[in-house]
Amino acid sequence: MKALTIISLATAASAWTFSYTGGVRDGGGNRDACQAINHPAGDTFDWSNAWYSDCCIRLYDSSSCTNQIGFSCDDWKKKASQAIKGWRVTNC
Repeated sequence: MKALTIISLATAASAWTFSYTGGVRDGGGNRDACQAINHPAGDTFDWSNAWYSDCCIRLYDSSSCTNQIGFSCDDWKKKASQAIKGWRVTNC
């Protein structure tokens, strides 16, 4: 039973959540493939990263994730200054 508890705590320690117009995504590791979204300029988005996690979010102006327009490893909540069309999670 102790091993199960340790595994659960390790998984929770690396968790992240990304909230944006039209969705909420969460995970415990990298999301290397480009994730297409349609988040308009002026709408609020929120990146929450668990304590001790190295995960970072990368935001793009295209659904093919070719031009990065934002990056954060720390918690980040703000109104988008331009439309966000794609995202990835790295460094986990």
